[in-house]
Amino acid sequence: MRIYVIASILIILGLGAIAYKGTLEPNSALLPYISDVSSALLVGGLLSLLFRVFQDKESESTLRRLLRIHDSVDELGLREIMSEVQGYNFTELIHKSDNLSIVMNDGLRWVGNNAVALQERFSRTVETEFFLVDPDGTFVKTLSEKISCTEDELSKKIKDAWQRIEDAWEKSEKQGKLTVYRLKTYPTRSIFLTENELIETPYQTASGRATIPLFIYAKVARQDSPYEFAAKDIKELRDESSSEKVFES
Repeated sequence: MRIYVIASILIILGLGAIAYKGTLEPNSALLPYISDVSSALLVGGLLSLLFRVFQDKESESTLRRLLRIHDSVDELGLREIMSEVQGYNFTELIHKSDNLSIVMNDGLRWVGNNAVALQERFSRTVETEFFLVDPDGTFVKTLSEKISCTEDELSKKIKDAWQRIEDAWEKSEKQGKLTVYRLKTYPTRSIFLTENELIETPYQTASGRATIPLFIYAKVARQDSPYEFAAKDIKELRDESSSEKVFES
């Protein structure tokens, strides 16, 4: 705003100098000086004004671009991105959600890290379901090669995860509902879906292990949001895995 005021003052002074020049005698000694001053003021004012207009258009373009990005993020429900899934504490999600669907490969480490929270969850009237890789399925061979372990080792990890989930249930007050499924196919990402939130982590394509990011989405009104996509995916998983229940309370 200040530069507009300054530019306007310069232009007004320049025009004033031109008007004053018109009142001088043709042979006045001030004429050359007034001409130079008026030209300098007008040029300075106009250039300042043009620069500011150009700058404002650039700023407006940048702002519009940022707002479009913000709008899309807000409309699709993206709330947070974390660079490492290890930095996220799942305890609140486990404790406060009424419905929780979890999709993972073997899930052993996650279940072990959250065994106490799961036990407390199973003591409430809530619904929980796990979808884990079928330890006897064809995907085990590919996954075991990818994470550099044997098929037997991976199968055992999955079965150990099942057992830890059941142990947490047995140690709880056994309220609500718990279901554990074998996946008919295989997961392309880990999913933690509640009645109002989606947390997901991608799986790397290359072999070995890596630092995995985490994405948090809120449930929003749009039917094409990541939350709704995951909710539909879970529903179809539940339907196709209905005959593959490992545990049902």
